[in-house]
Amino acid sequence: MNLPLLFARRYLLAKRKQNAVNIITLISIVVVAVVTAAMVVVLSTLNGISQLVDTLYSPFDQDITITPATGKTFPRDSLNLAAIKALPEVKEVSWVIEENVLLRSGDEQAVGTMKGVEPQYVAMSGLARHMYSGEAMLENGHGPVVILGAALKDVLRVPVDDGVTEPLQLGALIRGRKIAQLSSSAFEQRRVAVSGAFTINMEFDRQYLLAPIGFAAALLHYGDEVNALEVQARPGADPGKLKTAVERIAGKAFTVKTRQQKNMLMYTTNANEKWFTFVVLAFIGLIGAFNIIASLTLMMIEKRQDMRTLGGMGVTDRFIRRVFFLEGLLIVVVGTVTGLLAGLGLCALQKWTGFVSLQDSVVDAYPVEVMWTDLVMIFIAVMAIGTVAAWVPLRSLSRRYLVKGE
Repeated sequence: MNLPLLFARRYLLAKRKQNAVNIITLISIVVVAVVTAAMVVVLSTLNGISQLVDTLYSPFDQDITITPATGKTFPRDSLNLAAIKALPEVKEVSWVIEENVLLRSGDEQAVGTMKGVEPQYVAMSGLARHMYSGEAMLENGHGPVVILGAALKDVLRVPVDDGVTEPLQLGALIRGRKIAQLSSSAFEQRRVAVSGAFTINMEFDRQYLLAPIGFAAALLHYGDEVNALEVQARPGADPGKLKTAVERIAGKAFTVKTRQQKNMLMYTTNANEKWFTFVVLAFIGLIGAFNIIASLTLMMIEKRQDMRTLGGMGVTDRFIRRVFFLEGLLIVVVGTVTGLLAGLGLCALQKWTGFVSLQDSVVDAYPVEVMWTDLVMIFIAVMAIGTVAAWVPLRSLSRRYLVKGE
C-alpha cells in the first residue's frame, strides 16, 4: 500500500477545521480546470479556423501544384502526365493557364485573373458547393462559358447566360508584343457568356474567373503551353509523400509545391498564432499555480501536529514531504482531468449546436476541431506546471512548518 498517497488522498477529500483550507484547495482545482479547459477550447477553435481557411483556399489551390522551375510556361509534353496520374495517391489532375485579363461588360470594366482549366477541375474544386448564382459549368450548348467571382460579377454588372448574347468581353496582350507597341492590334479580344458566379472569400470573389483551358489558350496565344499542372490527392493521402513522388517524376526542371507551401505565409501565421496562444495560456496557468502553493502551505500549518505525531512514530521527513507533494499532484490531476472534460464538452456543444455564432461570415458559427495531439500537449504542460508548483517550495515549507519547532 502506498501510504503517502493514502494520506494525500484523505487530506484532499476530508473535512478540515479551517474552512479556508477547503476553499483555497477548491480554488486551486478550479483554476487548473479553467486554464486547461481554456487551452482545449482556444486551440480547438484555432484548429477549426485553420481548417476553414484551408477549405476556402482549396477550390483554387489543389493539393499539389507543378510549375516550371524557370520561366512562366512549359509545353505539356515536357511533363510525364501518364506517370503522375498512375500514382496511387493521385485522384485527378488538370492543366492550368493563369493570367491577368481585362474584362468589360457594357460601360463597366475591371482587371481579373483568368484561370483556364479542364472540365474535371469543376469537380476537383467542389465549385458547385460555392455557387452564388447560375451553374458550375465551362461549356454549354453554344460553346465555352466562364464562371466569375461574385464580387467581380457585381462590379461588371454582367448577366448570367441567356443562351443568346455573349455580354462579357475579355482582352489580353498578345504574347511577344511590347508595351511600347500597345494599340488595338496588340490585344486579343474574345466575347463569352457567363454561366454563373461563385463565392468563396473576398479575395477570390473579386479577382478570379474560371474559363475552359482551350478558350484561355486561344485568347493568350499559348498554343500547347500551360502555366501549371494541379493535382488532387485521394482522401487520406499524405501530401508530403505525394510531393516527393511527383518530384521524382517531374525532375529538376519543375517546382512542386503542396497547398501549404504555396501559401506558406498564411499557414505559418496560423501555426505561430496557435503556439503563441498556447504559451500565453500556459503562462496564465503558471500564475494560477501559486494557488497550489497557498493550499499546501495552509494544509501544512493545519496538519503540523499530525505530522509531528507521525514523526514521533518514526516517519521520516522524506515521507512527510512526499505526502504533501502527492497532495499537490492530486490537485493538479483533478483540475486537469476536469478541465479536459469541460473543454471537450464545450467543443462538442459548439460543434453540434453552434451556440457561439459568427456574423457576416462564410460560416454560421465558430468552427472547432479537437486534435488528440493538442490534448496530450495540454495534459503534459499543465501537469509539468503543477508538478513544479508543488515541488519547488515544498522543501523550504516542510522544514518551516513540519520539522522545526517540535
